[in-house]
Amino acid sequence: MRVASFLWKGVVVAVAFVVGAFAANQAGWSGADLVVNAPIMETAEDLITGVIFGASFAAIVGTVFLIYRLAKHVLWVAGPILLYVALVPGVWHGVQSDFDATRGAALLEGHANAYAIEHMTERGRYRSCNDDRIQLTDDAKAACKRALDVGPGEPIPGSEHKCGLLGQYVCVYTAPEEE
Repeated sequence: MRVASFLWKGVVVAVAFVVGAFAANQAGWSGADLVVNAPIMETAEDLITGVIFGASFAAIVGTVFLIYRLAKHVLWVAGPILLYVALVPGVWHGVQSDFDATRGAALLEGHANAYAIEHMTERGRYRSCNDDRIQLTDDAKAACKRALDVGPGEPIPGSEHKCGLLGQYVCVYTAPEEE
């Protein structure tokens, strides 16, 4: 009887831990996105990110509670691992990719095509088009040119974090004066 109890508890704790690790990764990403990008997020984006963070955090709490109820001693290992997963893959990868999964994939691969550039956020596109770590294909260079070429006095889309403090200002293209 003790062996059967040990087996089912072990399986449930292992599955809960895996679910908790995925939730910790998402909670780290979404939480850091809320903290870093709060000044430039729109209301709907802020709400959706908050809901995702809340659901992920609830999954972490549920995981910890379930592990506590079934196998308290496992929390000595699971707790630090969940914290690590939230901070390193979650927060760190989110910050490095500007909270854009497509940009993150382009950084990992080291190259991007036009499809990837066109499916990034404005800030991710701006940063990717100006990033030496990402090799752009010819069609990606054309997509960058289409997306980032603006007229004189117009803001450059996605340049909020490159100019000014915490997104307070945007870069503006100033054309040389014609004489």
